[in-house]
Amino acid sequence: MPNPRWQNTPPVPVRAHGGRQAVPSAWRPFSRRPGAACTTRRRGRHGAPLSEDPCERSECGKANAHHLHGLREQVPPPAPCLRAPGTGNETASPEACPRRSPGRRETLRAVPLLIGLTSLLASCAGENGPEVGGDRELPLQTAVHARQAPLVDLGDRLHVGADVAAADGDLAVVAVHGGADVSHGTVRDGIGAAEIVAYLQADAASYLAPDGDPTTSDPFLSDGLVFRFAEAPPTVRVAEGTPAGLVDETVRVVQAINAALPRHWQLRFSPEPVPAVTPPPADGEILVSFAPQSDWPFESVSPVDPDLGLAVPEYAFAPTGDPQAPIRLEIVAGTVWVDPSQTEGLERLGVIAHELVHLLGRGHVDPGRFPETLMVAGGSESLTGHVLHPLDREALHAVYGRLSASTAPDRIAEELGPWSGTSLHVQGRFGAGDGEIGFGAALRNGLAQPWANGPAPASGLGDNAALSGSVRWSGRLLGLTPRSEAVAGTAELLVGFPDMSGTLAFTGLEHWSANAAPGPEGSGTTWRDGQLGYKVTVRGNTFVQSGGDAGLVTGAFFGTSHEGMGGVLVREDLSAGFGGNR
Repeated sequence: MPNPRWQNTPPVPVRAHGGRQAVPSAWRPFSRRPGAACTTRRRGRHGAPLSEDPCERSECGKANAHHLHGLREQVPPPAPCLRAPGTGNETASPEACPRRSPGRRETLRAVPLLIGLTSLLASCAGENGPEVGGDRELPLQTAVHARQAPLVDLGDRLHVGADVAAADGDLAVVAVHGGADVSHGTVRDGIGAAEIVAYLQADAASYLAPDGDPTTSDPFLSDGLVFRFAEAPPTVRVAEGTPAGLVDETVRVVQAINAALPRHWQLRFSPEPVPAVTPPPADGEILVSFAPQSDWPFESVSPVDPDLGLAVPEYAFAPTGDPQAPIRLEIVAGTVWVDPSQTEGLERLGVIAHELVHLLGRGHVDPGRFPETLMVAGGSESLTGHVLHPLDREALHAVYGRLSASTAPDRIAEELGPWSGTSLHVQGRFGAGDGEIGFGAALRNGLAQPWANGPAPASGLGDNAALSGSVRWSGRLLGLTPRSEAVAGTAELLVGFPDMSGTLAFTGLEHWSANAAPGPEGSGTTWRDGQLGYKVTVRGNTFVQSGGDAGLVTGAFFGTSHEGMGGVLVREDLSAGFGGNR
C-alpha cells in the first residue's frame, strides 16, 4: 500500500482504492479533508479491502492532508509552483513555474504506491516452480555480467540472447554457408500497433482512482498517464549481505529486461552493495532487498496474507521546456522487496521481474484482456525461463524507445509512430552431435535482437576429460545491421585447457543490400574491414569477452560432450548470432 512522503519529511499513512496504483496531482491540491481516515494496511491477496484505521495529521508544522487519487498525502512547505492549500498561496499556474536545470527536481517527492505481488505466481510446474539453472554448469551471474545477454537453461537446451527465433518452417532456406542452412525473410511474430496502444492505454488507466472518485477530474491525471523512469536509465543495487544466488537471480532478470530495451537505455548494475539499513535510494537508483516480509517497511506488511514482493517507487516533477506541458511526472528511484523464504526458482525470477518492471512504470492490467503478461495483479500464471512475455518486452521497447515521460493515453498512438508486428530474420542451423544448433538475429521496430541455442551439455566444459590442450570450434556468424543489412562470416573459437581462456575470431565478414537475403559465400560486399576479434574467458559452460574489438560477446557450449558452441555479438553497428562445431 502506498506510503507517500515529501523529500526530507517523515512518511504518513495512506489509503489506496481497489488495489489500484495512485499518483499525486500535478497542479492543484484538492480540498483539505480534516479527520479523513488513512490506513497502514495493505489490501488482501485478492484485492479485498481491509478495514481502515483512522489517523489525523497534526496541525503542528502546518502539514495539511489532502486526497490525491486515493492517497492521503502530506503537503511540503510552500514552494514557488506547488503551494499548500489554505495558506493564501494557492498553486501557481504551470506557466508561472520557473525553469530549472534538468538535473534538479522539485521538492515534491512522493512514494505513492507499494505494489504487492501475491503467491498466485505458481506455475504448472509445481507450487514454487522449477529451480533456476539446474546442474547445467551455468555459473552464477554477478554485477559485472549485467550487460551480457541472457543465458537461459530450457531443460534439454541452452539459450543465449533474446527469445526471438523464428519457428521452424516460417523461413525459407536461401543459402548454405559452411554446412549451415541459412534462412532469411519476414515473419509476423510481434505485437502489432493496435495491441501495444491498447495495452499502454490500459496501463495508463491503472493509475486512476475508481470511477466516481472526484479526484479523477484532476487535469493532469484525469485520463491516466504512461509512466516511465527518468531520462537516464537507473542503476540497480542489492542490499549488503545478499547471498550470491539471489544476486545471480537479480542479474538474470536485469539481463532479460535489457534484452528488450533500446541500446541507449539499458539498466546498470552496481557492484557496490547498499548497507542493509539505508535511507531511501538516491535519484537514479533502484535498491533490491531480500528479506522476510516481517522486515519490510512496517506500513507495507500485510496483517493476514503473505506477499512475495513489493515495489516502492519515488516520483518527482521535472521541467520539460515545453510551454504546452512545462513539467513531467516520472519515477526517479525505487526499492524492491522480495521475501526469499516464500518463493524460489522461476517463480522468484518472476517476482523480481514483476517488481522491477513496476519501477520502470508499468502498472497492472486486466488479466482477462491481457493474459500474456507478467503485469497482472498476482503475477502471471504462465512462467518461462525467458522471464518476460513478448507483450512485456515490446511494451518496454515502446515506452523507452518511442514515448516521452507522462504520455497521456490519447497521445500514445501518435508518439509511438509507425510500429510493426513483422520481424526481419536471418538465421542459420546445423547439426551438433545428436542435436541441432540454431543462431541468428531478428529486427523489428528498430531493435535488433540476436540469439543462439543448442543441446545442453552433460557437464561443465572443464570437466570434459576428453578435451585438453587447445580445442577449436568452427562455424558461422549471421546478423543484421540497424539498416536491415544481412551480415555473414566465419566464426572460430579457440579455448586453451586448463586455463579456460581463448580467442573468438570472426573473419570474411560480408554484407548484402538492405532487406536482401544473403547469397552464396563470397557474393556479398566486405563489411567494414571484414574481421572482428575478441579474447574470451570460459566459466562453466559459458564464455564472455575479456578484451578485443568493441562489442559484447555472450556464448555457451552445446551438445552432450561440448560438440558445439554458439552465442551472440552485440555492437552499435551489428547484432549477430553465431555457432560452430568442434
